[in-house]
Amino acid sequence: MFRMLKKEGFNIEGSELETGWSIRKLTVLLLDTILKLMQMHIAYNEPEEANVPDADLLFSQQEQECLTAVNKTIEGKTEALKNPFPIGKLNHAVWTLSRMGGWKGYASQRKPGMTTMFNGLKKFYDTYQGW
Repeated sequence: MFRMLKKEGFNIEGSELETGWSIRKLTVLLLDTILKLMQMHIAYNEPEEANVPDADLLFSQQEQECLTAVNKTIEGKTEALKNPFPIGKLNHAVWTLSRMGGWKGYASQRKPGMTTMFNGLKKFYDTYQGW
């Protein structure tokens, strides 16, 4: 959480807010997004047989439709680069967001981290705005 608030994520130190009250308000708003990122990170790292929550936990129905459409464009042609998770589950959405954030998607690579998910989430919301 600390790393996401600092330079690697939101760069809260670089904000030009002057009063302590406004910085606290900004921090609370950012913590909401960081909580979403932490939930995504936990869901993705669960074993496949675990009871992973539905994507409804973090994304609206329209956002899920957009994620499904984006997933079709970023999946690779080989079986190794296809999203292995069931549609509608949170780990399916996280896999898509991680690919948008720059993760290659190979099983031989390490799992995506918070920064990769954060970058993907930013790109997704830009895409969703235009969608």
